[in-house]
Amino acid sequence: MLNEIVNPGDFLLASPALKGSYFQDSVIFMVEASPRAGSWGLVINHRVHMPLDEVFKRTVKATNRSIPWDMDGLKRQLHTFFFGGPVQNTDPFQKLSVCVLEAGSSVFEGAFEISKGVFLSRIPLDMELPVAALISPQNKNARMFFGYSGWATGQLEDEILNGSWEVSSPVPFEVFSKNRDEIPATVNSFRESYERSYRAR
Repeated sequence: MLNEIVNPGDFLLASPALKGSYFQDSVIFMVEASPRAGSWGLVINHRVHMPLDEVFKRTVKATNRSIPWDMDGLKRQLHTFFFGGPVQNTDPFQKLSVCVLEAGSSVFEGAFEISKGVFLSRIPLDMELPVAALISPQNKNARMFFGYSGWATGQLEDEILNGSWEVSSPVPFEVFSKNRDEIPATVNSFRESYERSYRAR
C-alpha cells in the first residue's frame, strides 16, 4: 500500500528516469499520501524571484494596507516564490492556487500541522493574503507556492515502484526552519545536505 512506501512529511527525489519531464531534478514535500484518496505534495526547489507587485496586483488594488508601501521601494523588491507543481488554475499568475508552508508557527488560524512544527495553509483564491506578515524580515522561512503536484489513486505508488522517485525522510522542521533561499536547488545537493536521513526505495 502507498502509505507503506511514502507518508505525509516525506520527500520525493526525482530519479534520472524523469529527465526531460516537468519533474526533472525535483524535490517534492508530501502533504497527503492516501491509497484511497490520491496523493499530493509541493515541489520545494523550483523557485522564482519576482517583484511583489507583479504577484499581488489584485491584492494591492483592493487595499493599500496589504503591503507596507511606506517602505521605500518595497513593491519592486524581489521575493522568493515557489512553483509547487503543474496542477493549478490558468489565467493570470496571481490567480493560481496558493499554498503557504511555515515552520515554527503560522500566521493563519487553522493551519494544518503536517509534521511537528511545520504548518501548511491552502488559501482560497479570493482570500487576501497577509503579505506583510509573510514577507517580514522576522519570517524568513515562510514559503508561498503556486500550484501543486497531484497523483490519482495508485499512480504515485506505481511511479515509486517503477523507479521514478526515491523517498527521503529528513526531519521536515530541519528543512523548512531555514531561510527559504537556502533550500538545496538540486536532487543531488538535497541528498548531500540530508544524507544521514536519506533512504532509497
